[in-house]
Amino acid sequence: MLKEDHKDSDVRYKNPSEYEKYVRKHFECMKADGYQVKISERLYYRATKDKKIEQWLEKNLTMLPYCMKSLSDIINVTGGHIVSCICRMNNYNNISTEIRAADQFSERGALCSKMANQSIIRTTNVSEIEEQIKYNSIFWTPEAESAGFKAKA
Repeated sequence: MLKEDHKDSDVRYKNPSEYEKYVRKHFECMKADGYQVKISERLYYRATKDKKIEQWLEKNLTMLPYCMKSLSDIINVTGGHIVSCICRMNNYNNISTEIRAADQFSERGALCSKMANQSIIRTTNVSEIEEQIKYNSIFWTPEAESAGFKAKA
């Protein structure tokens, strides 16, 4: 039996594959051009079995487009440009966002991937990604210096 569109329904998806199809179809962030969202099979499985995990996942997927827009705006204001961004939802309360940003364009106007800095932000929910970016210029800090939750500048 497929889950209805009502959030209060206790009906679960039959399997993780069914739930993944629903997520890919109904959440804007799964179709975004400027970043990728990768959700582990384990998280899909757990979300089909536990309403709390399902709600956490769907809440974070709903918030992600706004967070990524804010992230892009913050990087642009500092003169940078996002080269790539992958948000990995590995498990419940476990999000890893890999950001590659460059602060220069090549002579032809293409982003300089060789000059791109990479950082990984580890958080428990999507709103913390934006908090990390606002608190620190974490995307310009090497991963070794920025690893962990709530890293201090």
